[in-house]
Amino acid sequence: MCAAACTVPLLVLGGAATAIAVPAAAAAASASVTRSVQQSSPDEILALVNAEREKAGCEPLTVDPRLAAAAQAHADDMAANGLTAHTGSDGSSDLSRMEKAGYSPAGPSSENVSGPGHASSKSHVDGWMASTRGHRAAILNCTYKQTGIGTSGEYAVQLFAVQSR
Repeated sequence: MCAAACTVPLLVLGGAATAIAVPAAAAAASASVTRSVQQSSPDEILALVNAEREKAGCEPLTVDPRLAAAAQAHADDMAANGLTAHTGSDGSSDLSRMEKAGYSPAGPSSENVSGPGHASSKSHVDGWMASTRGHRAAILNCTYKQTGIGTSGEYAVQLFAVQSR
């Protein structure tokens, strides 16, 4: 009667009145679904950033696919190497990553990065808005018109630029 089911590791979930046993694999799958729902996304970050820009009287940013590719590559690099920095694991800078993606800024540009401890889009943007190190200033710089956003796990990167040459 218990042949296969009794060999599956179980996780006991309980409350004040009851406790139930569920296969550990099912509990793990449920936990991963919860994490993915909370994970940040470029579209959510863009909406939150543009809402902040609107409050400041700035035009909304538009996504340039080349900036998005550069931002995603850096987010993936940070996640793979456990770093939260403007310098990539290969020594690259935000400008060199933009240029590698085929984007040459025609004016000023900037980069916001965020890492562990920020598991949602709102958490990343709230952190940048609370920053006194230029992250907030980049978001609220009305001269920036284009952006690219990349996310990987708890890491996020947003690039800002006026336009490409």
